[in-house]
Amino acid sequence: MIFIIKYRKFAYSFLGILLVGTIFVWSAVFSLTADDILEVHFFDVGQGDSIFIETPFQKQVLIDGGPDKTVLEKLNQTMPFYDRKIDLLILTHPDADHITGLVDVLEYYQVGHILTSGFETDTAVYKKWRELIDEKNIPLTIAQAGQKIILSEGIVLEILWPEQPLVDAKSVNNASVVSRLIYRQTEFLLTGDIEKKIENILIERNTNLESDILKVPHHGSKTSSSYNFIKAVNPKISVISVGENNRYKHPNQEVLDILKNAFISRTDKNGDITILTNGELFEVKTER
Repeated sequence: MIFIIKYRKFAYSFLGILLVGTIFVWSAVFSLTADDILEVHFFDVGQGDSIFIETPFQKQVLIDGGPDKTVLEKLNQTMPFYDRKIDLLILTHPDADHITGLVDVLEYYQVGHILTSGFETDTAVYKKWRELIDEKNIPLTIAQAGQKIILSEGIVLEILWPEQPLVDAKSVNNASVVSRLIYRQTEFLLTGDIEKKIENILIERNTNLESDILKVPHHGSKTSSSYNFIKAVNPKISVISVGENNRYKHPNQEVLDILKNAFISRTDKNGDITILTNGELFEVKTER
């Protein structure tokens, strides 16, 4: 399915209308030229997160890897068969539904650099993760609010959270790396599994959260996505990465109600979600 959205800072309109499985697209649909497109893929990896970013200059970033090897299948579908290099790999936090697939990625792909929150655990999957990083001698950086990563000309990944030392050293979710991907006039807020405590800290510190696309925190759990946080972000599109019929009953209905002013796309219902943008306009494609 394809939802095509025309968006500028002061006005936007849906140009694609979905009705009973059929897509009607008005004749005014724009076309994005291939040479300036930023691609952001929200992979359907079940109950977990995995986001793949490719810049117009073919710089590739993978944020989290989901709960199993599904991410390898998704990468094979998205990247050319001969491409086995990922420039930057980000682990938002080491919960199993974010880190497990990254272990497989480390085994099959050449990774240029790794960014993590600095939160460590004694789980078997985390120990394997660290062993592979050491074995392959991959440079690793601890995320710190205020860092800026230049992915390509005009494309910046701002790190908004965490601060070091970690504010909530006992909560793996609240140690999540939160980043804001900026390309010209388009922003993505990528939130890991932060909960309301960190949302409130970011608001209190007057952090610029306003973004066109929000990766909804913690799979739409009621522990996150407070009204004030969503108001501060003011997303046009909200993406929820969540497993079908999951035992946590994510996403929570109260969260969905808070998000009602945004267009909501969910991996449990829509499969893989891809957003293409030239920095001014963006196009949303879903697997189903």
